[in-house]
Amino acid sequence: MYCLRIWGSTVLHHVTILFFFLLYSVEISAWLPDTATKIIHDIKQISTITFLGNNSFPNHFTVLNQDANSIILGGRNTVYNLSIYDFTERKEKRLKWFSSDAHTQICQLKGKSEDDCQNYIRILVPLSTERLLVCGTNSYKPYCRHYTTLNDEYVTEKEFSGVGICPFNPEYNNTAVQSNDQIFTATIADFSERDPVIYREPQRTELSDLKQLNAPNFVSSMPYDNYIFFFFRETAVEYLNCGKIIYSRVARVCQNDKGGPHQFGDRWTSFLKARLNCSLPGEYPFYFDEIQSTTSIIEGRYGSNLSQQIVYGTLTTPNNAIGGSAICAYSMKDIIRVFQGSFKHQESINANWLPVPKQKVPEPRPGQCVNDSRILPESVVNFAKTHSLMEEAVPALFNQPILVRVSLQYRFTAITVDPQVQTVSNDVFDVLYVGTDNGKVLKVVNIPNENGANAVVISENTVFSHNTPVRELKIAPGYGRVVVVSSNEVKLATFNHCASVDHCQSCVALQDPHCAWDTQQLACVSLDAVSTLRRSLIQDVSHGNTRKCSPIANNKIPTGVYDDNILENEILIDNKIEDPSPKPNNEEVECDDGVTENRITGCAVRQHLVIYTAKTLHVIVVCASLVALFLGFIAGYLFSRRFHPYAHYPNAPFIEQHNHLERLSGNPNGFLTPRANKTVNLVLNVPPSPAPKKDNLETKDLNIASDGTLQKIKKTYI
Repeated sequence: MYCLRIWGSTVLHHVTILFFFLLYSVEISAWLPDTATKIIHDIKQISTITFLGNNSFPNHFTVLNQDANSIILGGRNTVYNLSIYDFTERKEKRLKWFSSDAHTQICQLKGKSEDDCQNYIRILVPLSTERLLVCGTNSYKPYCRHYTTLNDEYVTEKEFSGVGICPFNPEYNNTAVQSNDQIFTATIADFSERDPVIYREPQRTELSDLKQLNAPNFVSSMPYDNYIFFFFRETAVEYLNCGKIIYSRVARVCQNDKGGPHQFGDRWTSFLKARLNCSLPGEYPFYFDEIQSTTSIIEGRYGSNLSQQIVYGTLTTPNNAIGGSAICAYSMKDIIRVFQGSFKHQESINANWLPVPKQKVPEPRPGQCVNDSRILPESVVNFAKTHSLMEEAVPALFNQPILVRVSLQYRFTAITVDPQVQTVSNDVFDVLYVGTDNGKVLKVVNIPNENGANAVVISENTVFSHNTPVRELKIAPGYGRVVVVSSNEVKLATFNHCASVDHCQSCVALQDPHCAWDTQQLACVSLDAVSTLRRSLIQDVSHGNTRKCSPIANNKIPTGVYDDNILENEILIDNKIEDPSPKPNNEEVECDDGVTENRITGCAVRQHLVIYTAKTLHVIVVCASLVALFLGFIAGYLFSRRFHPYAHYPNAPFIEQHNHLERLSGNPNGFLTPRANKTVNLVLNVPPSPAPKKDNLETKDLNIASDGTLQKIKKTYI
């Protein structure tokens, strides 16, 4: 029995360990990043040029404008003009604008600090070659100015209120875009931050209407076709009956919207919005609901030869959830299609949100662009006001994220793209730069195929110390050069890693569209600085196939050059390094060409490089552990059977029975056999107690004599 108990407990222990090991393995494999990082650089390994502005006070930097030569930064009471090439400031074009003393005093009387009561520039729009529109927070009283340049100096033309154009709080996200000489903005229009608005004078969204805007945080805006699109996150009104949750949205208005008839004259007649779906597919999808940033609209080939226009976005999980981030791409065709679908409607405050039947949608269709919205029927305008949410969500391109990262250290905050970078084979790929809330920038290449998306993280680079969040990213001229913006510091960083690798295998395996191995210079070179012929370059962005690095007959190595880089490309045969020069006996060697799997002759070296992915190694480790656990269990069981001694009473099921038999037998060697013919009285001395129940207590007067005769026993069942 004891052995059975030990064996059972051992089996239970091993099964428990196996269960938790498998559970842990499944959990880890499910939440592992879908791609590993090839290069990790700390802050000292990144080449940067830093601009601090006024380093004595908070700056709240933001990028106002960018062209081929300059980048315009808005800061504390100042607009800075920097060279996009070397970050030198053009001080003659610096613009200063301070709040008046009266506005500053009123701001401080409202309880704001001295740093809050400054003029932080948030909007700059060129109206012409010599005129600018500039708006700032102006001590929590937004103002705008028209400037004109005269003798290289800025002269104020006029000044007016910036409410609805510029935010009150410098930390609040706002967005503005110019189209057809009109300014479209999305911001907060009151001091208490309770009036969000999408605005173009004089049209705006409804005041205090949760169905249109419910505590939004605006991310970006961009023109497309006849519309202006706004990306933001907000508290989902359709989920309020179940709790509070934040959803990502895309909204649109018509550029030529002139307002509706009568009381709708200053309201949008074309405002509609839809949810953005960025989730891991499955029976129960895992959503990344909070959009943080987007790129502008870019055009390229993704998964087919047809050109598509897409927008990349970074989306995250909530702060109180598992720390997850994702990059999703959205096709503009999908966005337009969703806005042509069904509307969402709630009959009563406690009812479910359901699609509106087609027969209940008035004509002309609400939300469409018309020549003159002021003559629309009031029923159409009112329907658009009360049914601004679309039923269907905008799906991500390929119905899945391009990249997913689960990390307790950071979440994605910003994104920009170097679009359609051409490779040696004339393929094109998007190179993405993704900022995080702990000061890192990831360099990612999007490698789409027919079945879906595939992202490769080339590098992870620490740009800011002390976990400073990255607020914005902008592409600068040159491969790998990016403007990285934090609240109080701006850096021009270089993420070109071609020179940091010195082997052909490392260069090709990097899968960086910016880099290729030059067989003439025997170096990893940046394609924007290549002066040699492209046929001498080796590159494989799609797969990182390093077999292309094997020298073949038509790839000649310069005579007399045998450094460490070349020796590492040789293959050991019988513990000897094969000489790449032709054999003296003219014996030809066959090998694969590494590209087409064809057999060729005259090959000096044949190399096989096997690369295992993290997922493959993980599966191997799990399988090896299970096999080792099984074999160890079998060996332990056989060992215990071989050396375990036999019991004295092999046929008795219980040890207690043997002890009882010894009492009743005359065995002289028994444990309880009386000695020297002494009478052993085993009558139990039980203290007096209340009368027991009949079903569990029975008393008989018995005695045991020295000869073993059973006479009288007081037997008690408890």
